[in-house]
Amino acid sequence: MAVCIVVSGPPCAGKSTLATAIAARTGWPLLAKDDYKERVFERLGARDRDWSRRVSLLAWDLLIAEAGRLLGHGVGCVLEGNLRAPQRRALAGLSPAPRFVEVRCAARPELLAARFRARAGRRHPGHADLEALPELEREWAAGGDPGPALDGAAFTWDSSAGFDAEAVLDALDAALVGLSAPASGTRG
Repeated sequence: MAVCIVVSGPPCAGKSTLATAIAARTGWPLLAKDDYKERVFERLGARDRDWSRRVSLLAWDLLIAEAGRLLGHGVGCVLEGNLRAPQRRALAGLSPAPRFVEVRCAARPELLAARFRARAGRRHPGHADLEALPELEREWAAGGDPGPALDGAAFTWDSSAGFDAEAVLDALDAALVGLSAPASGTRG
């Protein structure tokens, strides 16, 4: 059974940084929602915040379909993005069901907002970052909603103190070793 490492959390919590490190460490393909989203913007153009949301939904559909193909062929992958409940349900519904390991990235709300403002204008304009900021700030202030847990190991990585991910990478290594160990009572 293939393993899908999911790196989730709010914008500017360090998902891309961590997912890139995990993919480099495992040698597995990295499927990042914003990569798919930016390909759509390049083909169909950038518009407003509503368009950006619609493109996000398409990007998730494409990414989850690709993850399903890889996992169905026994290829592990790293999936990165700000998962919401519909994407979590779609991942949980993949068949055959993969083993999930999730790293939920987090940071203090005021730090997320400061990072987001600093990043605005450096990403593809299709993301409509400045239009999105008020909505995101309300979500962060309310504590966000990580959505239902995926079935599998889960870790939280708080990047408030910086982006040193070595501890979570070590924990992830241990979880992956545990997934490859024979189940109790079976012969390997």
